[in-house]
Amino acid sequence: MPTPQQLMQQFAQKVARTRAYRYTWEFQERDAKTGKLGEKQVYQLEFLQPHYRKMTIIQRDLFSNGAVLIYNPDADPKVQARKGVIRREYEPNDPEIQRFFETDLGYIVKDLQRLFRGAKADAVRRAQHRQREVFTLRFAPANDPVQRVDCLLDVRDLMPWRIEYADSQGVRSLRVFTEYAFPTLKPDDFKF
Repeated sequence: MPTPQQLMQQFAQKVARTRAYRYTWEFQERDAKTGKLGEKQVYQLEFLQPHYRKMTIIQRDLFSNGAVLIYNPDADPKVQARKGVIRREYEPNDPEIQRFFETDLGYIVKDLQRLFRGAKADAVRRAQHRQREVFTLRFAPANDPVQRVDCLLDVRDLMPWRIEYADSQGVRSLRVFTEYAFPTLKPDDFKF
């Protein structure tokens, strides 16, 4: 069984070595008014190292469902968005699309590593999750509003299946990854 430090390091190495991937994930965030997890949002991301990304909004709200955002700085330094015939461009630092740049595994690994520094971690456990064998990593970040992180990584390929962030009020956000693929992608695949 790996130690928490070894598991985090192996996960980071796996992500750094993976040239291209596609995954679908469900995201929920705590609603500030009710204090409960909000409606489930569903996205699909395609990512090609070092920076190409395409995100399809599968389920969020009526206006957004079906929208596609593409970032291909070789073709255009702006983020291109399209829903049906409606097209829009965003500057990469536009707050409206900030989360678009927080969806790839590289960003997620860096954020988990930041939270893991100085954290108190439980021993890694092996468990079953959705017919998969996973490593369960739980740790309590030091000096951060996030007080607990639960991370489930597939034993076979170290890809994440669930990441839960909690604070003093309970679960603050949850990502559940529902499917992975490792396609052969090219920069030209990141254009409308």
